[in-house]
Amino acid sequence: MSSVPQARRVDTIAGFLCAFALAISLIAIARTPGLLAPVAILIALVAARMTESHQKLAGWTVATATSAFVLGMVVAIATDNPLF
Repeated sequence: MSSVPQARRVDTIAGFLCAFALAISLIAIARTPGLLAPVAILIALVAARMTESHQKLAGWTVATATSAFVLGMVVAIATDNPLF
């Protein structure tokens, strides 16, 4: 058995999910925002629900993923790139 409490393991996983969602949302700005940004928002919402100690990070992750969706759509339309 591990000596790490269950709550700390969940917060660690939620922190990694936040980092993963941030990476996907930044990629979504340059690539296909209609596909990647909703996935990043969903992962960020799951991480926000999981964590207790990383609430601020999770909130910023949801806001960043949502902003990446809007900015990615604007960039895709302005540069005639595919949305999906």
